Amino acid sequence: MDRRQFLAGSAALMTTAVWASSVDKLLALDNAQAVARAPWAIGFNGAEGDYLPLTMQVSGEWPAQLSGNLYRNGPAKMSRAGKSYQHWFDGDGMVQQFSVANGQIQHQAKFIQTKKFKVEEAAGAFKYTTAGTVIPNALPIRNNDDLNVANTSLLPRHGELLALWEAGSPYRLDAQTLTTLGVKSFGDKFKGLPFSAHPLDDGQGGLWNFGVWYVGGEKQLLVYQVAADDSIARMEVIELPQASYLHAFAQSENKLVFYISSCVYEEGETYIDAFKWRPELPSQLLVIDKADFKARQLHPLPAGFVFHFGQAIEKNGELSVQLCLYPNSAILTQGMKGLLTGARKAKTPHAELVTITVPLTAPLTAASKTQFAGTLSPSARINRSGVMMEFPQFAQHTMSNKESAQQTSNAEKLAERTGGASEFVPLFGVGARSDSAANSGANSNFKYEAESESGLSNTLYCIHNAKHSSQHGANTLGDASYSAFYLGKDKIAEEPLYIPATEQHEAYLLMTWLDYHNAQSGLSLFRASDISAGPIASAQMNRVLPLGFHGCFINA
Repeated sequence: MDRRQFLAGSAALMTTAVWASSVDKLLALDNAQAVARAPWAIGFNGAEGDYLPLTMQVSGEWPAQLSGNLYRNGPAKMSRAGKSYQHWFDGDGMVQQFSVANGQIQHQAKFIQTKKFKVEEAAGAFKYTTAGTVIPNALPIRNNDDLNVANTSLLPRHGELLALWEAGSPYRLDAQTLTTLGVKSFGDKFKGLPFSAHPLDDGQGGLWNFGVWYVGGEKQLLVYQVAADDSIARMEVIELPQASYLHAFAQSENKLVFYISSCVYEEGETYIDAFKWRPELPSQLLVIDKADFKARQLHPLPAGFVFHFGQAIEKNGELSVQLCLYPNSAILTQGMKGLLTGARKAKTPHAELVTITVPLTAPLTAASKTQFAGTLSPSARINRSGVMMEFPQFAQHTMSNKESAQQTSNAEKLAERTGGASEFVPLFGVGARSDSAANSGANSNFKYEAESESGLSNTLYCIHNAKHSSQHGANTLGDASYSAFYLGKDKIAEEPLYIPATEQHEAYLLMTWLDYHNAQSGLSLFRASDISAGPIASAQMNRVLPLGFHGCFINA
């Protein structure tokens, strides 16, 4: 199948829900009590309308030099006309803005005006079948953007903010007013191009990204490079060994890295139901050469499942990549079911931060009729940290309005953004930690049985590299040296965002949270050099914001 066939078939694909919104999870939802009766369920009630600007109550010392906007995206419209979605991922996207200036924080939020949102808003009812909910008498699907909810992540691009989904076009937003400006175009012949929610900086003002095609027994990956002018510079359709669930990927200096999991697309009533766990199919690490998409390696691995990646580095003829690895796909196929319906849930394991290392000394295999021929390299090494965490973050994906999209004078920062670093830098993330373990300081919080009261993330982690491991009283567990900060009982932590140091301020972590006991939302600022000391400043408000997925920070 060529790229035109790949794009032309998107309407049929949407009919079978393949391009539906398969987005991220905050954690393994193991708590067996019904969500409808759980106090933390208020984080999934959604929003009825936009949020007007509101000045938040601040505490601590917000650095005067820190100025900019934190943006977050996530599902927010969860019910209409007395009908509710059956899956968290179905909700229409809402962009949250936290403006930081002169030690004050102001919040506002707006629904992203997608075609789907506007049609349903005018009708006063749901009109399209989504990732996890079948809508009776739904409108016909003409293309993938008919179902685009733009609810997954955000990307600063050419002075605008792009709201991203898994399977359709980005939506353009005004970064100041949050007004929806329209659909992002990559040229007429690429209309509806599946644009994953985790594109990567190519270091030349452009992006790497991908999409998948699993209709009619196909198992194809579309990999492409977006040029600085937003034209499509290169594109390749790659035949995969199996139709694996793919959400994100990683990059090193010369490679793009995908985890081909043992969770494969087959059949089901909804997009989520169509994915099945097949442990008899080994997972595989797909390594693609940036300079030549036809040059690839495939490394067999034990069965596993992955949403998110950390860093990838090349050193001494080897590639090492960090990822949050689940032992199975129960988090997708079981753990997330019932989140909105209140049905009882089966216990599912959490993700563990691991590092997979594979050799790069063997010649890359060029594409052939079979695409991948047998085992291409010796067995991979998997180093387990023992730390259960998700939403890995490190020094990347943060832009200044003054930073050129074409070049940077700081080679080290460029290398960090584009995978050119030769050593791992500290990695941050969040995980669920039992209240008793947090209070005792024990390592038992990482075990499968231990979790927060809600089952949701409540602890911020920093995984140190070797040169930082002796700082700030770091603990050790498995192969990892780590620091942690427990937010407290009745709090849910969202994705932390890394804010790199500038000439004006040091590096920080900025993280939003929900206090479901007090019905408040807030954010906290940590020194990246010592998160265990706790936040140096916080802000809160009497608003219960819908729990979301990913975001970004743009310096003023």
